[in-house]
Amino acid sequence: MDTYPNNITQEQQETFERMLLGQMNPKEKAEFNAKLNDDLLLKQQFEEFKELFFVIEEKGLRNTLDVFHNNLKEKSNVTIGTKTKFYWRQIAASIVVLVSLGVWFLNRPSPNEKLFQNYFTIDPGLPTVMGNNANYDFYEAMVDYKQGNYDVAIDKWEKLLRTNQDSDTLNYFLGSAYLAKGNADKAIDFFRKTLNVDMSVFSKEANYYLALSELKNNNTEEAIKHLKMVEDEKSEELLRKLQE
Repeated sequence: MDTYPNNITQEQQETFERMLLGQMNPKEKAEFNAKLNDDLLLKQQFEEFKELFFVIEEKGLRNTLDVFHNNLKEKSNVTIGTKTKFYWRQIAASIVVLVSLGVWFLNRPSPNEKLFQNYFTIDPGLPTVMGNNANYDFYEAMVDYKQGNYDVAIDKWEKLLRTNQDSDTLNYFLGSAYLAKGNADKAIDFFRKTLNVDMSVFSKEANYYLALSELKNNNTEEAIKHLKMVEDEKSEELLRKLQE
């Protein structure tokens, strides 16, 4: 796969910071804005960086002002002049420079995580017509699942699974519930058990969601293997992106 396209270089970061700190002369600023208009990727990178920049700057300024105001209380002869304000602005700018790069790379989702977010939708579940149905407990849990009460649904389905270990339906929806709440490891276990059932009616869905679970765990090769088992437009599109 290609390198993650939204990563920025040290040189780009310095350029972005100079722009945001008002350190460019009019000519440089005009040239920079022209580049943004011509380069959509650069513009996206700058907008994302700017959002992070102001969040960190605001936090830095708040902390700095708290310290400054405390010092004012202790030293009544301190005045807020032009040099003092400039001093605190420089401290805030330094906080941004030192912290922003680390936060930027640590908190940004990986390429696989972004693909997972783009292609994952929660399985809608089965129709919940309960009545006197012999599977009342199963469908009662299905209602919880559809309402987003995944822990409740999981607890009920896992109790049913104790006496029906080979149920592809129970294993599939347990996997779906765990993936919906972000637990890819548990989801993988249940989707694999679903696929161990011969002629399971959930084989297509289980392969797709197993691929997404592996993708979330950054196991690209495993994701590719299971996507190849699914023949639909969405799966083939994701497969192409992973093989680029």
